[in-house]
Amino acid sequence: MSHIRSYRIKKLFILFIAITSLALLAACGGGPGPSGWSGATVGNQMVYFGGTNGKLYALDANTGENKWQFAGEKDKPLISIYGQPALENGHLYFGAYDGNLYALDAAKGNLEWKFPAATNLDQRGIVASPVVTNSVIYFGANDHNFYAVDAANGTEKWHFKTGNKIWSDAALDSQTIYFGSLDHHLYALDLNGSKKWDYDAGGIIVTRPLVANNVVYFAALEKVLALDAGTGAVKWQQSLSSGNWVWSNPTFKENVIYFGSLGGQVVAFDASSGALKSPQLFKAEGPIRSAIMLSDSTGFFGAEDHKVYALDVSNGQLRWSFTTTGSVFATPTVDRDTVYVNSQSNAFYALNAANGNRKWAVDLSKDPVEKLP
Repeated sequence: MSHIRSYRIKKLFILFIAITSLALLAACGGGPGPSGWSGATVGNQMVYFGGTNGKLYALDANTGENKWQFAGEKDKPLISIYGQPALENGHLYFGAYDGNLYALDAAKGNLEWKFPAATNLDQRGIVASPVVTNSVIYFGANDHNFYAVDAANGTEKWHFKTGNKIWSDAALDSQTIYFGSLDHHLYALDLNGSKKWDYDAGGIIVTRPLVANNVVYFAALEKVLALDAGTGAVKWQQSLSSGNWVWSNPTFKENVIYFGSLGGQVVAFDASSGALKSPQLFKAEGPIRSAIMLSDSTGFFGAEDHKVYALDVSNGQLRWSFTTTGSVFATPTVDRDTVYVNSQSNAFYALNAANGNRKWAVDLSKDPVEKLP
C-alpha cells in the first residue's frame, strides 16, 4: 500500500507543478499555452470578457461588433485575465495577472481606478473572479490574501490572510463569504473579514463554493463535499475515481449538484444525500474545466476537445455540440437565446442556444477585431 500512496503523492505533486507552471508561464509572457480563460458577462446589450491575449473586451451582444477594448495602462500590460468580469451600476470590475483589480466605465472602457492586490513578482496575479454586493468587491489573490475593496474608489476595507494562493471564486450568502484556497481550506468569513470557521479538505480547492439550503458544496481534487453552512460540519463526502479531479464550479437545480471533471465526465449528485445520480451523466472527449451552466433542463459546457455541448440533464442525452477552433476552458454564458463561448484560440462565439448554430464569431488576434468567416 505504501508504494500506491507514494505514487499518488508523486502524481499530485507533478500535476500541481504543471498547473502552477501554466500560471507562471502566462505571468512571464512565455509560451506556448493558454493565457487566461475568462467567462463572459452580459449587460447593457454588450458582452464583456477577457481574451486569451490579455485584453478586456466589450462586444455588441447581438452583432459581435467591437465596442472597446482595454489592454492595461501604457507599458503595463494586464498579462492574463482568468476571472469573469463583474458588472454593477455601469461599472465593470475584473482582476488581472499583473496583480491589479480594475474598475472601468462599462460603456466606454475608461479606467476609473485600480487596486494593487498582488503585484510583487514572487506572488503576482489575480485568478479569481470578483464578487460585488452593496458597493463592496470581494476577491482572492495570489499573495494569499482575500480582499474587500470599496467599489466607489478602490480603497481597501480589509483583507484576510490564508496559507496559499486563492484561485477559487467567492460565494456570498446573506452575511457570510465562502471561498477556497490552495492551502486546502474552505473559509467562511463574515462581511467584516472575521473568520467564522474553516475546513481542511485535504486537497487544493480551485472551485467556487455553491451555497443552497444552508449547505456549502465544493470540490477538492477528486472529492466532492457538502458542509453545513453555519458550522462547517461535514454533511456528506463523495469521491470520483483516483486522479479524476474536479476543476469545475458546481451548479444546482432541483436538489441536484452538477460538476464537470478532468476525466471528461459530467457528474450529478443528490444534494441531500451525496448519492451519485448515475456513475456519469455524460462523457466528453476531453477534460472539462467549465461549469455545467444550467438553463431549464439543458446544461451548457465546454471541454478541451474544442467542443461546446448542450446536454439534457434530465436523461444525459446530447442535444447538440459545436466545434470551435480551440479548447474551451471558460464556462459558457447563457443569455436568453444565446450562448457566448470564449475559446483558447483567440476566437469568441455567439451560438443559438436551441440548436448550436453559430450567430457570429470574432477573431481576437486581429486589431481591430474581425468577424470570422
